[in-house]
Amino acid sequence: MQPLLQLSDINRSYGAINALVGAQFELRRGEVMGLVGENGAGKSTMVKIIGGFDSGFTGDYQMNGEKLKFHNPTHAEKAGIAIAQQELSLIKTMSVAENIFLAGEGVPIFATRRTLANKAKPFMEEVGLEYIDPLRAVNRLSVGEQHLVEVARLLAHDPQVLILDEPTAALGETDSIRILDMVNRLRDRGKSIIYVSHRMDEIFKICDRITVLRDGESQDPREAKDLNVESLVELMLGRELGNMFPKRVAQSRRDPLMQVRDLWPDGVLEPANFDIYPGEILGLAGQLGAGTAEILAAMAGAANTRGGKLIFDGREFLPKRPKEAIAAGIGYCSEDRKHDGLFLGRPIFENLTAPALKAVSTGGVIAPLREQTLAAETAVNFTVDPDRLPQEAGVLSGGNQQKVALGKWLSIKPKVILVNEPTRGVDVGARAEIYLKLRELADQGASIVVASTDLYEITNLPDRIISFYRGIQIGEIELADITSERILQQITDPFNETGRHGEMVK
Repeated sequence: MQPLLQLSDINRSYGAINALVGAQFELRRGEVMGLVGENGAGKSTMVKIIGGFDSGFTGDYQMNGEKLKFHNPTHAEKAGIAIAQQELSLIKTMSVAENIFLAGEGVPIFATRRTLANKAKPFMEEVGLEYIDPLRAVNRLSVGEQHLVEVARLLAHDPQVLILDEPTAALGETDSIRILDMVNRLRDRGKSIIYVSHRMDEIFKICDRITVLRDGESQDPREAKDLNVESLVELMLGRELGNMFPKRVAQSRRDPLMQVRDLWPDGVLEPANFDIYPGEILGLAGQLGAGTAEILAAMAGAANTRGGKLIFDGREFLPKRPKEAIAAGIGYCSEDRKHDGLFLGRPIFENLTAPALKAVSTGGVIAPLREQTLAAETAVNFTVDPDRLPQEAGVLSGGNQQKVALGKWLSIKPKVILVNEPTRGVDVGARAEIYLKLRELADQGASIVVASTDLYEITNLPDRIISFYRGIQIGEIELADITSERILQQITDPFNETGRHGEMVK
C-alpha cells in the first residue's frame, strides 16, 4: 500500500545544529501515527516541514505519490494538511461558530450568526462538541473544549492529514479523554493523524504505529501493539532507562515540617488543611481548575488569598510576596516555566542564581566569581551541563529548561519545594532525571509538594496524596492505597454523582 504521506532522506540544519539527518517518515490513510522522541530529537522540525512552516530542508516530500514542497502553511492547508499547535489560534471573545469559519476558502461572505451556527454543527459533532451551543463565546469553554474547537476549525477545511502537537500537554484528565475520543472518531472516519506527545500512556491508547526520532535520525515505524513503554523508551534514548520513577518507601512520620491551616486562595471554594512532613514527596491531585495550582501559588506568596496561615519553622505566617517565601526557605516552580520560571533571554548561570542574589552580591553589586561558583555547583547538582552556563536559557530544550527552572531553587538551600506540573512538555529521559532529583532532595530532608494533572505521574511519584475536586479538598491517600483508579474516582466523581444519577451523568 502506497503511503498517503512520505518523506525520505530529510535533512535540516540550523547553523551548526543538525536538527534532522536523513530522516524518514510515512503516514498511511486512516491511521494514527505517533511521533515521539526526546526534546531536541527533531520532532518539532519534522512537524514544521510537514505543515509547511519550514521549507529550508533537503530531501523528498511526497503526498498521494506527488512530489511537493510547501513554502508556507497556507499552501500545505490547500493540499490537505492541517496542524493544531500547542498554542491556540482562537479569538476567545468570538463564538465557537465564528472561530470555526474565521478564515479559509469555505467561509461564507455574508451569513447571519444563526447560519454560521448551523454550518458549524457537523464539525462540532465530529470532535464531540455537539452539546455546546455554537453561539457560545470560546472564553466560556474549558481549555480542552477550546482545543476541540481548534480541531473543528481545521476540519472545516476538510484536511486529509491532521497533525496534533502535544494536544493534551496542558489539560486535565477529563479534557484529555475528550481529545483521545476525538482522535479515535476521526480515524474511524478515514482521517490520517500524526499524534505528537510525551505522554506514553496516550501513545499506546490511540496510535496504530509509532515513529521514533533520536538525535535527528528516524527509526523504522513500529506497530504500537509490538511495543511497550520500556521498549519504546529504549528506542527513544538508545539505551535502557531503568525505572522511570524512584522506589518509594513508606515514611515514618512524626512532627510535620509545615502545617497548612485554613488556606483559602482566590478561585478555591473551601479552605485547605494538610500537613507536610520532612523527607516526603506530597502529591496534590486534581484536574485542571481543581485548586491545586492556586494552593501552591498561595503558599509561595504568588497568589491572592482570603485567609489562612502556614505554621513553619517556629512561626505562623503567610507569604504576601514570593520574596517572603524565598526568605523563609520555600522554593516555588510554577507550571509555566517560560512565563515566570525563567529569564529566557539571560544566561543560564544568571537563572540558576536568581533566587539567591544576596549570596552572590556585596552591597547590591554582583560578585562574578561567587555567582559563577554557585551556578556551577547548582548545575552539577541538577544535571545541567556546566559548559552551557554562558548560553541563554531560551536555547535549551524543554527538558533542560525545566531542570534549570527547578534547579535554581537549590541555590537557596530550600526546606520546602513547591512544584506545579514538574514535567509538563518534558521527554522521558529528562522526566526520569527530574523524578530522581526530587527524590534525592526529599531523602536529604527537604519536603517536596507536587501538583500534577498527569495521572501516571501523580500515581507513581508521591509518597502521599491529597485530592481535590472543583476547588474542594476531598481526601488523603496513603502510599499503600495509591492507585490510578482511586485517584481518578476522587478527582472526577468523589460524590458518586454517576452512581446516583445513572444514565443522566456521562
